[in-house]
Amino acid sequence: MSAADGAASARPCWRWDRRSAPRSARRSPIKGRTASATWRSGSTWPASCSRFRCSPPNAARRARRRPELMDGFAETYQDARRAFREAAAAAGGRLKSAAVPGLGAEGEDLTIDWTVIGRPDSPKTLLTVSGVHGAEGQAGSAAQRAFLAALAPETLGADCNVVVVHALNPWGVSHGFRVDADNIDLSRNFGDFDGPSRPNPDYARIHEIVCPDAWDDGLLDRTKALYRALTDELGAAAALTAFTGGQHSHPDGIGFGGLGPSSSRWVFERIVEEELTACRRMGYLEWHTGFGTYGQALAVSLDPPGSPARRRLAGWWADQDLQGEDEAFESGETPDWSGLLLTGLRRLAPHVEIVGAPVEIGTVSNFEAFEAVMIDRWMRLGRAPGDLRTRSVLKDRLRHAYDPPDPAWRRLVVEAGRSLHAATLDGLRRW
Repeated sequence: MSAADGAASARPCWRWDRRSAPRSARRSPIKGRTASATWRSGSTWPASCSRFRCSPPNAARRARRRPELMDGFAETYQDARRAFREAAAAAGGRLKSAAVPGLGAEGEDLTIDWTVIGRPDSPKTLLTVSGVHGAEGQAGSAAQRAFLAALAPETLGADCNVVVVHALNPWGVSHGFRVDADNIDLSRNFGDFDGPSRPNPDYARIHEIVCPDAWDDGLLDRTKALYRALTDELGAAAALTAFTGGQHSHPDGIGFGGLGPSSSRWVFERIVEEELTACRRMGYLEWHTGFGTYGQALAVSLDPPGSPARRRLAGWWADQDLQGEDEAFESGETPDWSGLLLTGLRRLAPHVEIVGAPVEIGTVSNFEAFEAVMIDRWMRLGRAPGDLRTRSVLKDRLRHAYDPPDPAWRRLVVEAGRSLHAATLDGLRRW
């Protein structure tokens, strides 16, 4: 990670192992384990049309029957939102929401929802966020709802609460794309915009290849060749940064971090201000998919090797059967990411000591995951839109990279949601 963002780019220092951990004799806040009124407030954003907003579909599309939840997963943004609000209410949560610009795939209005369970003045908070990348939002929503269904809120006590932020990028969740309506990657939008944005000088060398006007079958091979050439010239870490580190120079490119805070970031900053004033210690989870071994959870630690936060997290998640970062990053190197949400949160809430990490649930190979990023961008901004068959095939490939319609994979996501949230909450309460 960049020094400017206060994160570490050093190589991971441990490999996660499955092993037994002693269980506390006290009652766990998760139902079945040993160890409220609802209200809504909303903020209104300008109604001006976004550059990349999709047009509302016809009435027949809006009126089509919504599918039932399968394997704990919703198929539409509206179904996921409805299910989240029901789960939050059942857990005794205080519900809030804020509107963001744009329309959903069915012409629906878009909101970021969150719930607070437990006392608002608690000094310890479990914060969990889904839908930073919209196409990954259904998995994150399912993981959060599995946790809410298992939570026994009466056991939280006076010193601990839970804040669940659902679908931080609702436009992306609804349309099935990673970015928001302005092509902003929210996971690169939390840098410091008070001064010049951190440059990614090597991104310009890859832009034309990874952001084509037309799609063709040889594109992935050319991308692989370019990556290998940059790796030979610059080293693996610099090549990874060029491809995935984020950039602010090409608004129509991949990994675009924006020229200022996005509407979703403004809402998140409001959540921090309203819900985390009393917090001093936090357990943090941020849900993603697409990277790592199929169906296995991977924690992408952003803290330096050997740091207290990293050691504490390793203890909390020691028995979670997580994939090792050394294994997931095949080169043994990590990118120098900029504008990450967790890094931004630490800057927004310097009074809070945070232990946690983004969590990935694996789907495809690393190159296939990057190809999905390219498909995502081309389907929205490519000047040669391609024929219907090509678009259908690529849209299906995009979905399988982030939200595979595989019951077995979905069950693994739901179980990871229950288990990792529970382990984080147990660790936070002992801290």
